[in-house]
Amino acid sequence: MASMKIAAAAALAAATLAGAANAQEASRWFVHAGPAYVEPSESAEMTAGGAPVAGANVTIDGEWTAEVEIGYFVTPNIAIAAAGGFPPKFDVMASGTLAALGKAGSMTGGPAGVMAQYHFNPEGRFQPYVGAGASFLIVFDTKDGALSDLEADSAVGTVLQVGANLMANERWGGFVDVKKAWVGTVAKANLGPTPVRAKVKVDPLVVNAGLTYRF
Repeated sequence: MASMKIAAAAALAAATLAGAANAQEASRWFVHAGPAYVEPSESAEMTAGGAPVAGANVTIDGEWTAEVEIGYFVTPNIAIAAAGGFPPKFDVMASGTLAALGKAGSMTGGPAGVMAQYHFNPEGRFQPYVGAGASFLIVFDTKDGALSDLEADSAVGTVLQVGANLMANERWGGFVDVKKAWVGTVAKANLGPTPVRAKVKVDPLVVNAGLTYRF
């Protein structure tokens, strides 16, 4: 009888440990999803026909989109995450000495990133984290405005991140996240018969909030 009790206790302990291990394994992945506001901090250096255009600049208004971030804990505190969103359309307005041109064109695209993150309290209810990594400005399409034959290159830069999860239970919670990227693009177009080239710093700030799910 004693041996049966010992065997039962051992089986219960093994099942408990296996369940804990499975729960820990299951919580290595996480997803953040929700609305995001992308606010560029733009500036431009422009040439026309190969000559610098003094005082020329651009203005790009912020846009709302939806963003998803997927991450994996490689250790209890360190995670690797990739973030991207539905590409919004940004109107690019001429400003400075070229403000009279109005809308120079538009660009459909936006920032994405791959970050290494450090999570300070990954098993607690309040889980702050910081991250750093590579930022990608992905340009899917451009449309002409005052400039014709507008093209813009995708580019790679850097990104810093700070955020926090507030968990309701082991699986579900909410999050707030802020990313600052330093990335730009080179745009080429024509102003009438004159070829125009612009080196544009976009440097977006992305503010994101929504649901957290761990699995």
